[in-house]
Amino acid sequence: MTFMLLAALFTFSCKGKEEDKSIDATSTENTGRDVTGDTSTATSPITTTTDSMTVNEDQLRDAIKDYPNVTATVNNGEVTLTGSIERDQLPKLMQRVQALNPKKVNNNLSIK
Repeated sequence: MTFMLLAALFTFSCKGKEEDKSIDATSTENTGRDVTGDTSTATSPITTTTDSMTVNEDQLRDAIKDYPNVTATVNNGEVTLTGSIERDQLPKLMQRVQALNPKKVNNNLSIK
């Protein structure tokens, strides 16, 4: 009787893991977005390419203000960071950007 209970519990607990794998596989298919259509101006380090963004531009601008060699683009709620940064400054920048709850952060920064 105990064995049957454990087997049933094991069966139900494994089903959730299969669903998680399918979600992960789907999300990785959409990670290679082409941002070649993005345009940026010299006056603003942030570029927005769609109206349906979830990241507040003012907050993103504030998050990267202490990093003069870093620029950010927002595309469908995804933030792409480009430029260069010191290795010891990267964790703090990533925390600031992640705090804005973007769908994803594409880190294209080069480490000095």
